[in-house]
Amino acid sequence: MNTKKYGDLNVDICDSASDLGSRAASDFAKNVTEELKNKSEISIILATGNSQLPFINAIRSQPGVDWSKISVFHMDEYIGMAKTHSASFVRWMEERVVAELKPKNFFGIQGDAADVSNEVQRYSDLLAKHEPSICVMGIGENGHVAFNDPPADFETKDLVKIIKLDDLACRLQQVNEGHFPSLDSVPESAITLTVHALLKPNKVMVLTPEMRKAKAVKGALEGPITPSCPASILRTAPNAHLYLDLDSSSLLNS
Repeated sequence: MNTKKYGDLNVDICDSASDLGSRAASDFAKNVTEELKNKSEISIILATGNSQLPFINAIRSQPGVDWSKISVFHMDEYIGMAKTHSASFVRWMEERVVAELKPKNFFGIQGDAADVSNEVQRYSDLLAKHEPSICVMGIGENGHVAFNDPPADFETKDLVKIIKLDDLACRLQQVNEGHFPSLDSVPESAITLTVHALLKPNKVMVLTPEMRKAKAVKGALEGPITPSCPASILRTAPNAHLYLDLDSSSLLNS
């Protein structure tokens, strides 16, 4: 493993996606232990998606994580989507996290809520009440974090918002990952945690393996810090730690 620093951001480059998952799971367990030293329970934010599977698989066998003291939030959900849909992020979380790890609570975004504005407020209120102390996230193929597509809003202090998805990158990524049969079948809007909400926890772990993320990683680490590459904001976050593998780091100059 190789360790580097870009701005305020610490970066670990692991040999493979599997190694990345194991390394991140070990660090996650240490972060949980640290956060629980002076608290009876904590809340965390977890990402969904194929790139998160090595971590989710590794965390199942990680000792020392007391999930009965952990409440879980997630990052986003398509507007109009019921959790029974195969592409629902709530369903992803319920099948891979709730059923397997049995956390104290899971707070899901209701994508099919009758009043979307009320759902944004409900989830914002939950986040403000529970104040997550750890966030485990990824970087999308277009540099997005959660569903904050370019140009991302770096200024808002809101915790949750409604966004229109980037057609050519964000929505196409969902097709390429096998979640939808075609671009036309991908919803055009979603509810997402904001950049501010993602970076607010004490510990932010960014897990980004795979060659398809290499261009976004290069832009985030070696390009300008700009809303045009949302993940570039990570270089201003001393509480964040980025985990790459040899594929996702392959375009970096150094």
